[in-house]
Amino acid sequence: MKQLIFTDAARALQLTVSPVASAATVALLQQTTYGTHGPQYRHTGQAEKVARITGPHFFELWKGEELAGTYCLSRRLVPTPTGPVPGYYGRYLAVAAAHQGHGYGHLLKQEAVRYIERTQAGPHLFYSYVEGANARSLQIAAQAGFHALAQLEALAFGRLYPKLDPRFGQLPAAEQPAMRAWLAAAYQGHALVQLDHLFDEGNYFVLRENGEIIAGVQANPVRWRIVAMPGISGKFMLRVLPHVPVLKRLINPARHEFAALEALYVLPGREPALLALLESVLAHFGYTSALVMLDTTSPLHGYLKNSGKLGLLQALKQPTYSQVLVKLNGLAQAPAPPLYASAFDYT
Repeated sequence: MKQLIFTDAARALQLTVSPVASAATVALLQQTTYGTHGPQYRHTGQAEKVARITGPHFFELWKGEELAGTYCLSRRLVPTPTGPVPGYYGRYLAVAAAHQGHGYGHLLKQEAVRYIERTQAGPHLFYSYVEGANARSLQIAAQAGFHALAQLEALAFGRLYPKLDPRFGQLPAAEQPAMRAWLAAAYQGHALVQLDHLFDEGNYFVLRENGEIIAGVQANPVRWRIVAMPGISGKFMLRVLPHVPVLKRLINPARHEFAALEALYVLPGREPALLALLESVLAHFGYTSALVMLDTTSPLHGYLKNSGKLGLLQALKQPTYSQVLVKLNGLAQAPAPPLYASAFDYT
């Protein structure tokens, strides 16, 4: 049910909230390009994706009969130093091209946060991922009372001709409860852990030795349309690489398919098995690349980035960082890095 929560008669503005995304919101998201100084891309499959968001609050800003902008807050429970609290993850902040430059992005984010604060009992927190080079979005967040808590880096993993490891397999449903418990233990020292989309489509994969799971990962199939990439290497990847025999397998700007990763698990001392697992994931889907966003202070980030074995895409692309921005309401202590990043949230 759609609810009117804000009006500005002088500017003919109305802001509504609903648990369901309207056709107008889906259409706007289909036209929205994300990214600033990093890769610029458009999502695909928005209608299906918005229907799977956990605890959604879709905010729509209307100017007369036109949708000027949209924003979504997704409610989930997240661990904090004082126990689990509702966390509201912000995504899909988008303003229609014809209505940009009027402060509507700031208005959307500000009023969405105010709505939750006055209608939902605390304590709770708000958080979002914002590209570090996106000065406008960072300013909007600061004006709404957010501050930076941690930094994530997007790491690309690629293989031109990925091969299946004989130890590779899909985790059976009967083993999912045990795997969830192992992951909860493995990420006990991380903040903002939420596993709502763990095991989606049964796409949790593992490597086994003598029946024991030594590495695991959730891998979500994703398709983007890449519009632009920064720097000389970015131009090479978009304009030259797709026309080079063999190397063109790495990237298709018009239809770039890849695996978005989360819930990485590996037994201590067996980190090289993680690389074999990721290569097998690519072979399973028929992809040549995968993407994972990790807190720059996490041990797995350090291992993967310094391994020298992520592949050509990681070597060619510009480093891409995102700030994790938070706003606390009724919490005396902020979560501490390293933070967990959900693949469902960052794609």
